[in-house]
Amino acid sequence: MNINLLPFVFALFGLGLFCLLTRRSLVKLLIGLELLGKATTLAIIWAGVVQKTPATTQSIALLVISIEAVVVAVYLALVYAFHRHNQSLDTDDMRRLKG
Repeated sequence: MNINLLPFVFALFGLGLFCLLTRRSLVKLLIGLELLGKATTLAIIWAGVVQKTPATTQSIALLVISIEAVVVAVYLALVYAFHRHNQSLDTDDMRRLKG
């Protein structure tokens, strides 16, 4: 039984892009990045199910998940440092940074 997951992948990807493009908060940007990562992982898993290569698909999906975890950790560290400096999570406040 093959379920077509493409509409779910596109929905997650669209929601992620929407969160990234309407960026008012750094938390909203993180949520958008996470949705894009989950859409990518779901697309990889679905492609592996269709091509009947579960071992390769699982290894690639685990690689994507581990890279995503590193990206989130670095992003959260940057958000924390920005919040300590500016007392805000608004992206418009980033324009005032000089360096």
